[in-house]
Amino acid sequence: MELLDSAAAIVSGTVAGGARVYVFLQRLGKAVGVGRVCLAGVEYRPKAGEVRLRILCEWTAGGIAGKEEGGQSVAYQPLPPGWAKRLMAGFPVHGRFPASPGSVLMVPVFCGSELRGILEFRSRVARRGWRRSDVGTLKAVAGILGSVMAGSGAPHAVGACSCAVVDDPTVPFCRLSPDGAIAYASDSFCALFYRARDDVIGISVSALFSPEIVKKLPNVAGFMVTPEFRAPGADGGKHCCRSVCRTFLDDRGAVCGYRVIGCKSTEFKQQEARSIGTDDRMFTLLAEAVYDAVVVLDRSARITYWNRAAEDLFGYTADEVVGHDAGQLFSPEHVHLLYLESFKHAVAAAAEGVVRLRFPDVSLVRKGGAVFPAALSIAAVLTRGAWFGIGVVRDTTAEKIREQAILTEAERIGTLLRIAARLNGGVPFDAALDLLCEETARALRVSGAVIYLYDLPGDLLAPARSFGVPEEVRKSLPPIPQALYEREVERQGSAFVIPDKRPWTDVASGKKMPGNPLRPLASAAILHGRTLIGALNVMTLDTPRSLSPEELTLLKGIADLAALAIADIRFSAERAGHEHQLQALLDEKTALLKEVHHRVKNNMQVIASLLSLQGRLTENAVARACIRESENRVKSLALAHENFYRSESIAAVDAGDYLLRLVNDLLRLYAPPVHVSVDVETEKGLVLPGDVAIPLGLLLNELVSNSLRHGFAGRSEGVIAIRIVRATNRRLTIEYRDDGAGIPGEFAARPPATLGLQLVRILAAQLEGTVTFRRGEPGTIVEITIGDGAGEGRMNHG
Repeated sequence: MELLDSAAAIVSGTVAGGARVYVFLQRLGKAVGVGRVCLAGVEYRPKAGEVRLRILCEWTAGGIAGKEEGGQSVAYQPLPPGWAKRLMAGFPVHGRFPASPGSVLMVPVFCGSELRGILEFRSRVARRGWRRSDVGTLKAVAGILGSVMAGSGAPHAVGACSCAVVDDPTVPFCRLSPDGAIAYASDSFCALFYRARDDVIGISVSALFSPEIVKKLPNVAGFMVTPEFRAPGADGGKHCCRSVCRTFLDDRGAVCGYRVIGCKSTEFKQQEARSIGTDDRMFTLLAEAVYDAVVVLDRSARITYWNRAAEDLFGYTADEVVGHDAGQLFSPEHVHLLYLESFKHAVAAAAEGVVRLRFPDVSLVRKGGAVFPAALSIAAVLTRGAWFGIGVVRDTTAEKIREQAILTEAERIGTLLRIAARLNGGVPFDAALDLLCEETARALRVSGAVIYLYDLPGDLLAPARSFGVPEEVRKSLPPIPQALYEREVERQGSAFVIPDKRPWTDVASGKKMPGNPLRPLASAAILHGRTLIGALNVMTLDTPRSLSPEELTLLKGIADLAALAIADIRFSAERAGHEHQLQALLDEKTALLKEVHHRVKNNMQVIASLLSLQGRLTENAVARACIRESENRVKSLALAHENFYRSESIAAVDAGDYLLRLVNDLLRLYAPPVHVSVDVETEKGLVLPGDVAIPLGLLLNELVSNSLRHGFAGRSEGVIAIRIVRATNRRLTIEYRDDGAGIPGEFAARPPATLGLQLVRILAAQLEGTVTFRRGEPGTIVEITIGDGAGEGRMNHG
């Protein structure tokens, strides 16, 4: 209102001189919060939509930049698309202007019907929002300025200002004096009461409004919405009206005037009806576009709307169900009152808002009586003063079928896993067949099950085991020719229904036919690979029934488990037979090898005995010594073979036991005059294969013999120690040590070429190793290292 008073001051002349407009622009800019306000005149150009603005006065936040008549001419080209047309049509425009970094608002200034100027407001903010009330006020200001530029008086300018304040200029509007006389009336107000302006100005408002309305005019500042009243029309009739009255007070608090905005409530009701019709059409379009059935119910659960999807789902047309109770859509066996009463109670309990109900599993019925499962969602909405329910129905038949298929498959897999678990664990053959028959009968809920197995001599499938079938009945079951069964499998598949063509009851009497009480139902081939090894048949003692495809699939799965079980049991039996045969052959081979070692040992003993006899008959001492050494070497070989046939493994000997016995036998053979103690140390579990034990035994025989002959002369006792270790690089190291006289230094560097030492070197080379002699403290140390090949290929570490 301060801006309007400032605009009125321009007209009334209370602001003196040329600064009146600038002061007004300054107040205007500060009031709306912009940095620049400009008043410009308009010059038209030939091009359509092109205008040229000549600045008349300008205010900026940084200081005065006013322009008098004939001031700077600035071209605003090009205007954003559509701006020129909207300005010339009388509408304000705002947005981004090409030459301005901020937001721009342009308000047209009209003198009569001609565009004469522009009020321009520029903000430093790039995206400023302009409130509708601010824009309405600025339009009023532009109206006042237009009257100034046209040279009209203040009353008309103030009237234009008051009219422009109204958001919608088409709304009827008038101003009242404190005594209730009409001081100003808009064209719309005059048209509302079908009177000319001159007939309205100055008359009392009671001539137009109801006396009850006039009595209720407030005497305090504020608004009052009047009740609906009847106003006279041009044809003598009356129409319904409603108004909003605002009271204005002066500085002393007295009423100085009223502003009244009126309207025909009849037109608003018609507009509301048109809006409701538009909403109904929009709802209909949306409801017809959805896939699910949409049903609208009133608060009494009667159907008021029925879309096309509902027609397709239920089979009823809209004419057949609209106005009827929704209970006819529920299955007779289903207690539909539960859902409808829940809807009614929920609506009755809710004072306002929305009520939502959801029923995921409902049985509904189609036209003709077909029942189907569905999911039902109901939303109760309060609209137009009444409750309505919108029900959405979705057919869940396909979902139920998928769920049932999943449950059936899970049950089938669980049954097969249970059968497989029971078969696992070394079940005997007949017990496994009985278990398969029992599980088949229980899983398929039949009276009995029989397993047929292939009989090679007769080329038949003969009944082997059964469950639920008496033994005498099972024995009387005829065998099935293999060729006939294979043709049936090729024609129908590996699991098929067996047709029973015999009559179950006598047609005349209706009694059960005598004879075999078992009737076949279905059969599944037991296939190992592609080879037919048997068949699994199910039978019934009750009224015949047909197995479903799912039950045939389960029967086929059990038959596959039977094939695996039969093949596994037979393979286990065959494998056990082969293992027994192989073990017998191995035992026979072991016995033969032990016999060979025993005979070789005996032959060696014979040779040693012959050498001993020969030595006794020889008079030459040197010859007797040579013969004795040969005898010892032969006995060493005999000892190795003896250890082989006495050990658990005929291919290897324990290193510690073998070497200890070898040294002790040599002590008994030589019977030295001194007491010699023997210490043999080996890794635990070290065994030597035959091609290592025999050369190593001969090698140690030479070393021990040499110690007993030469090392302990003139002594009363001595020690021989043998240690065998495996190095980290898998080399085998044998250290031989005695505490005798020892060897001279030149002997360690170059041992003499005696037969015994030559044998030591030859045997060490045979074992892919080396031999080293050195003096001990005291005694002699001999270190023998076997190469990698001997260590990895010929020795084991148990």
